[in-house]
Amino acid sequence: MGFVIFIEGVSGLVVIKEFRFGHIVINGKTYSQDVVIAKNKVCPFWWRKERYKIDWRDLSCFLKKDVEILIIGTGTCGLLKPTPVLQEKLKERGIKIITLPTKEAVKIFNQEYYAGKAVLGAFHLTY
Repeated sequence: MGFVIFIEGVSGLVVIKEFRFGHIVINGKTYSQDVVIAKNKVCPFWWRKERYKIDWRDLSCFLKKDVEILIIGTGTCGLLKPTPVLQEKLKERGIKIITLPTKEAVKIFNQEYYAGKAVLGAFHLTY
């Protein structure tokens, strides 16, 4: 099961300024490990049970609140894949899922976030 080491509160809006292989800049702070962004919170050091699969167990602690859209940054080459279980549970809850290479996922996250959508972002920073 995935776990959270700690969650950092963010003052004001979340701003993802940049993504490059192995790094993402959120509100001026650079992270070099996978992250989850939920509302105005950043969870750095996000781990999954399996390296290139993302399952319901890896995100369930973040999906207890109202979420309209889950945006998954699948890495530079798109290797991270959602499991069928995750896709089914999201469908049951009416949560739209968008999976894109991380560079494109960051852009969509910013668009949806600033449009006022309840969006959850899970970003893989390498392959």
